[in-house]
Amino acid sequence: KVDISVTMYNSLISACFRRGETARAAHWLEYMIEHHLSPDVVSFSTVIHACAKANDLAGAEQWLARMDSIGVQANSVTYNSVINACARASDLHRAESWMRRMETAGVHPGLLTYNSVINACAKAGDAQRAEHWLTVMREQSVDPDAISFSTVIHACIRANSPQQAARWLAEMVAVGEAPGGSCFSSVVQALARRGDLAAAQRWLRDAVDRGAAVNKACFGVVISACLRAGDLEAADDWLRLAARGGVATGACIENVAQAWARRGDQQRSQSISQLASRVGGV
Repeated sequence: KVDISVTMYNSLISACFRRGETARAAHWLEYMIEHHLSPDVVSFSTVIHACAKANDLAGAEQWLARMDSIGVQANSVTYNSVINACARASDLHRAESWMRRMETAGVHPGLLTYNSVINACAKAGDAQRAEHWLTVMREQSVDPDAISFSTVIHACIRANSPQQAARWLAEMVAVGEAPGGSCFSSVVQALARRGDLAAAQRWLRDAVDRGAAVNKACFGVVISACLRAGDLEAADDWLRLAARGGVATGACIENVAQAWARRGDQQRSQSISQLASRVGGV
């Protein structure tokens, strides 16, 4: 008779998970329990993670409860998987409830767990709670990463709080995390649309100086805002910068060219029109 170890069963469960076969992974864990084969935290955590990936929040919670009932101590990976399942379901209340249970059990949340609950807040549209958990993690000496900050920033944008988003972007830069182009673009566009053109331009300049991949929409919003404010020189400068980066649009080129023509400067108008050929006529 071959004595199959817990490690081998765990490998089998993991293989089912990697193939996306959640039901098979659960079957082998159930087999281990029924045959008193001493499933461990890895056995349960793998199945719980599989349920989370399959958007089966109820299944993840049931297995965690089953885990507790047979005396297997959950770890941070286990709780993180359940909280991640809550985030996928946009169920902030349950995500925060599991955070409290985790702390009650004496398991300290790490970076991934905090990011999961912050993500749950963002998906639920609660920017204030997302900010709260980012603050809490720092108070607990857990350093937020780019994902932590980015999630909070985008949550603030969706909550129509561009100034708060800009505050977190500034904090992200201050602690040495490099914002991606999407973070800069979202904040710049939100500020410009709110009417804070000066702040939008400052952040766009910072993004360009840092080499961030700022998108066409970001430049377009700032150029349009400059035109509405009557600052044609600034609109011209941003358009030329966008053209050099290959992200100028035909609409922006036409609008700036027409603005120069209306001002009576045909030379500047023609110069701008020529940018179309340099960016493929877009």
